[in-house]
Amino acid sequence: MNIRCALAILSGWLLAGPASAQIEVFCEPTHTHFLIGEEITMRIEVHNNTGGMLTIAGTNRNAKVSFELTTESGAAVPMRMDLPFTPSDTIREGQPWTRSIDLQPFYDLRNPGQLKMRAYVEWAGNAYISSKAFFDLDRGKDVGKMIAACGTGKDKATVRYSLRTVAREDGEILFLCLEDPETQLRLSAATLGTMVRLYPAVLRRDAAGHLHVLHQAAPNRFTHSELSPTGRLLDQEHFSTDYQMPDMQELDGHIVVRGRPYIPGDDRRMPLGPDTTKQP
Repeated sequence: MNIRCALAILSGWLLAGPASAQIEVFCEPTHTHFLIGEEITMRIEVHNNTGGMLTIAGTNRNAKVSFELTTESGAAVPMRMDLPFTPSDTIREGQPWTRSIDLQPFYDLRNPGQLKMRAYVEWAGNAYISSKAFFDLDRGKDVGKMIAACGTGKDKATVRYSLRTVAREDGEILFLCLEDPETQLRLSAATLGTMVRLYPAVLRRDAAGHLHVLHQAAPNRFTHSELSPTGRLLDQEHFSTDYQMPDMQELDGHIVVRGRPYIPGDDRRMPLGPDTTKQP
């Protein structure tokens, strides 16, 4: 016997999911907390038990894969554009199909709060729906900021760069965010890795307009990140805290970080100084 469950999706259709499970859909977010502006990645998996191939893009499309996102109040999150599937995206019978999809470019995800998500596949007049999953959008904790002019001529604009953190299972994650200071609209958020709050993060800008962030990433490691004026990560280097703390200075318009390079795997405890256990 088929059990029909209705789901009102963004297009306004009423979809039904039979219990015969001709198509099984599974979906989960990569994190339970996301910072507004960063990649909001969902992992979707589809099991095709229809006996045929599912084509989800192109002129020969016979199925559709998409998401339903709703706020805590039950309002649908507006979709900006269709998901970027291609004619080569086919789901073969009897084989699992998996994708990791960043929803940030395709949905209006500018507001904080908890969202409910379901993935679904439309095929042969029915909709096959995943279980509900939840994730939170957060503005993040502000740990530093800078307002600067970018571009020249007609392209000149004022941008607010802010350092913000979000707590996750593997620790506190630091981001550099670009925001419009007038509208408060966040344009992007680049992840800089884990952060330890023993020492505050430092944000500076060089003569070329590049952003430089020095922050404590672990008890015995600091990370220096260089980013473009648009917030694209260009380079990272890591420094140890053995015997001396790394510091960031400006010299003739250039940002220079001085310290002992960190060696991967060098996770021993921070030494207190020269070995004093040896007898003279």
